[in-house]
Amino acid sequence: MADLYQISGLRLAVETVGAAGAGPTIVMLHEGLGSITQWRNFPEQLHTATGLPVLLYDRAGYGRSEPGPSNYSADFMHLEALETLPLVLERFNIDQPILIGHSDGASISLIAAASELLDPVAVVTIAAHIFVEQAGLDGVQRATSNREHIVTGMARHHNQPDTAFDRWSNIWLDPSFGPFDIRQNLDQITCPLLVTQGDQDEYATPEMVNGLLRRVPHAVGKFIPNCGHIAHKDQPGVLVEEIVSFLSAQGIISNTS
Repeated sequence: MADLYQISGLRLAVETVGAAGAGPTIVMLHEGLGSITQWRNFPEQLHTATGLPVLLYDRAGYGRSEPGPSNYSADFMHLEALETLPLVLERFNIDQPILIGHSDGASISLIAAASELLDPVAVVTIAAHIFVEQAGLDGVQRATSNREHIVTGMARHHNQPDTAFDRWSNIWLDPSFGPFDIRQNLDQITCPLLVTQGDQDEYATPEMVNGLLRRVPHAVGKFIPNCGHIAHKDQPGVLVEEIVSFLSAQGIISNTS
């Protein structure tokens, strides 16, 4: 059950599994239409498999958090990564974060890891966007065509599903967001990095993984078989295994198998 905490001038919904802040802590960042509850039981699966505490939160205007701006600016991911995320970590005394992000949340994790503000123990990305490609825009267009159905489903998870959807779709399709490209900063990432993507991701081509691996040679890349954009829904068991294997190989956790 999430509780509300005053962070960055707003009350944000935050949920923890285990004692967050005590040593390495998994911090989960949801997708552009996501929320705490849309992770389903994946945080509990990660906690059980790794033995690590997990913290997840609803960004402003998502889930049960208070509303943020009704429209995004083109730098919205950078603002989250460089302003809000550090405050969340500070509020919960997390100084050894393991960032696990999905889609927009994965991009936010990469921006944070490439900055000098955070020193994550490791980063795991699920379907990260490192630049705007046509496959992603096509996916957003398809979602916009199906807006009513998607928003109806989101209403179970969000206080303001209409605003959350429109803010996401509008910025992705706005020409001002077209230049979004974080590839030039990725080589600043020095922590261990696991890059995952479904082999049938409807929002991306393999270049989202391959381009990242070219910029961060020490990163590990994994395509999840028989999987779309939301790996923790389509193949949660496989994704947990990949994360456990990665964290074990880095010496962050003991291999529990």
